[in-house]
Amino acid sequence: MSFPPVSRCRLSTRQRHYLLAAGLFLVLGFHVGVWAVQLAELASALRLKPGTLGMAVTAAATAGVITLFGGGRLVDRVGRRPIILTGLTGTAAAFALLGWVVSADTLVAMFVLYGLMVSFIDLGANTVGADYERIYGRQVMTGLHAGFSLGALLGAALSASLLSIGVGFRVVYLLLAGVLAAAGLTVRRASLPPWREAGRGEDPGHRRQGVWRIPAVGLAIAVVTVTFFGDGALESFLAIYLRQARSAGVALTGMGIGGYHLASLLGRLVAARLLRRWGERRVLLAAGLLASAGIACAVGAPGAAPAIAGLLVTGLAVAPIVPTALSLAGRGAPGRAGEAVATTTAAGYSAFILSPALIGGLADATTLRTALALLVGTYLAVALLSARWPSAAPKGSGTGHGRMGE
Repeated sequence: MSFPPVSRCRLSTRQRHYLLAAGLFLVLGFHVGVWAVQLAELASALRLKPGTLGMAVTAAATAGVITLFGGGRLVDRVGRRPIILTGLTGTAAAFALLGWVVSADTLVAMFVLYGLMVSFIDLGANTVGADYERIYGRQVMTGLHAGFSLGALLGAALSASLLSIGVGFRVVYLLLAGVLAAAGLTVRRASLPPWREAGRGEDPGHRRQGVWRIPAVGLAIAVVTVTFFGDGALESFLAIYLRQARSAGVALTGMGIGGYHLASLLGRLVAARLLRRWGERRVLLAAGLLASAGIACAVGAPGAAPAIAGLLVTGLAVAPIVPTALSLAGRGAPGRAGEAVATTTAAGYSAFILSPALIGGLADATTLRTALALLVGTYLAVALLSARWPSAAPKGSGTGHGRMGE
């Protein structure tokens, strides 16, 4: 009997599982990059005020929360593949239909469909990442989210390039729908980490209580919620802020948004090593403080260039916060990783419900620059919450402390 071939087989399977997970995050990020750049064009074409756009995005976020709360238990019962396929095909349909929107009323309807469907992709990708961590004993969530940042960078750059050469935003939406549909065909045949095996070692006491009551999950929920509040505001109004408040053109706006995601990519790649050396608590403390400083620069410094510089600092700092929190949630609830990740993400998405409406309404009453200054406080809250972060993974989690990526 020969052991080397078996080892090579196992290594090949692990690599396929990692590449599939990374691909999901890449596609999810790509759509976000396109979405962020296109919002300003969509708002201009339909003549939407910031408050109106904020309410439409809030409707999408509300729909997403419904999906996550309902899908958390479902993904642990029926498996990951059906959830991911539903998300990819449904989101593709939403963008195909969004390319034909001509009024604010139909816009809200399409945003709701989009919110319902894209949350399935988000849930599926993060749950597959949590499964991988538990099956192979490696912390990879930060590295996987680096793939998300890379995808967002590519999506923003490609979208801005197409707009700058005269391709209409409606055509870009149709192209994005094609990318999502192609990803669905790939997932249909791809190999996924064995999700049932990921539940070994479950704490029976955890099954009897709401997953949000598990201390590790509760802390992850708090961190993700305040971080998503800032993310929701930037995702909804960053392009508009640069175009209107900073007088940046289409190309510079695209560069600013793309640069933000590039900074996030670099931040996650760097954080993957810092987490091993400094530990999660110190990294989150530094991230919260640095992100607050970046936002202060973005809204306080004059001109488009200093504002973009501040946003780059923010993107660099915020990068490891959410993946680190989702990793904690997944390993903190053995046997209920899908539900823990879904509940944490859903709570975070609840901040998206509040964030666009609050920032948009405050911008209507004052200025968008003043409204975005509120984000300084949200990132300071992350620094405060980091003081309660556990110094090590919970016992029985099965998560090792090897390399942070593949």
